[in-house]
Amino acid sequence: MSTPAGGRWWQRTEFWLLLANLLVYAVVLLLDPQHNFGSATSLQLLLTETTMLGIFAIGTTIVILSGGIDLSVGTVIAFSSIIFTVVIKKLVPAAELSRAGVGPAVLVLATLATLLVSLLIGLLHAALITGLNLPPFIATLGTLIGLRSLARVLSQSLFQSDKIAVSAKQFRALYNATWPVQVPLVKDPVLVRWVPLLVFALVAVAGMVVMRRTVLGRHLYALGGNEQAARLSGIRTNRLKFVAYMIGSFCGGLAGILYAAREGQGNAANLGVGYELNAIAAAVVGGASLRGGAGTLTGTILGALFLTLVVNGIPNLIKIDSSLYEGLIVGLVVVLAVAVNQLRTRGTR
Repeated sequence: MSTPAGGRWWQRTEFWLLLANLLVYAVVLLLDPQHNFGSATSLQLLLTETTMLGIFAIGTTIVILSGGIDLSVGTVIAFSSIIFTVVIKKLVPAAELSRAGVGPAVLVLATLATLLVSLLIGLLHAALITGLNLPPFIATLGTLIGLRSLARVLSQSLFQSDKIAVSAKQFRALYNATWPVQVPLVKDPVLVRWVPLLVFALVAVAGMVVMRRTVLGRHLYALGGNEQAARLSGIRTNRLKFVAYMIGSFCGGLAGILYAAREGQGNAANLGVGYELNAIAAAVVGGASLRGGAGTLTGTILGALFLTLVVNGIPNLIKIDSSLYEGLIVGLVVVLAVAVNQLRTRGTR
């Protein structure tokens, strides 16, 4: 844990991250002359982007806590989007797809197939790491490169395109279905995209229960803290690596399904590019140590919110060519946030 259990609440990483989030939001809201950051549309965007990032960042964090690293989650998202749309188009003929759409049974089957493939990717990662003794960086770097190429080969061979479009409204509803929520001090209701929010909530709750309340979670922390000591104490470390990497890929698969619904297509070419860095940044800003064994999923969620606020706040402050400065500002903010957290935790030891 980033702060010892039982420590004072104001010493915890999560408390300071919450303050940082409130500060960033207030600064952007006050400095933007139009105050668009407080509009219903902006709040919808912030909530959706945070939940989408949070889904796969939680999986990446569990890998990091176990002492590993997963560089492939962005490619897993793209590959999953292709698997999801391929299954749908193979189960439903094109004429019927355009006329009647996609039924619940087809969506369920496509989801199960996609998540099964995602689990197999995690299985492959763990097998390469435990069986061939490859460093996690190399094993997941290989799939980062190879899976996107495989996704393109699959898509091109079946549909002669890197993108597989599915226009059925039921498919798009996985991302676009909204539920109006009235927020105090906001004029219009916020249209919450409830499916991504529900998936994120389930992933977050399940992850927190596993990591905080179960033997499995304690063993994953022990593995990340000191693998040799964990092995000598009787913990089956190789089995834990399979669990961690399969969870990481499973979360990437979930995100891939939702991103496919957002775009209305599976996208092997550029979907998910750089997303693995966003997930790692969310975990590190949230207090997770890249050495493993230290960090919390709550911190990662707040880290995801922090990054979302910064990225979406930049265009509100820099009206012209804001994209030119986005990488620079986000990089500086991430380094500053991690440095402050390191100095703070060092002072509490």
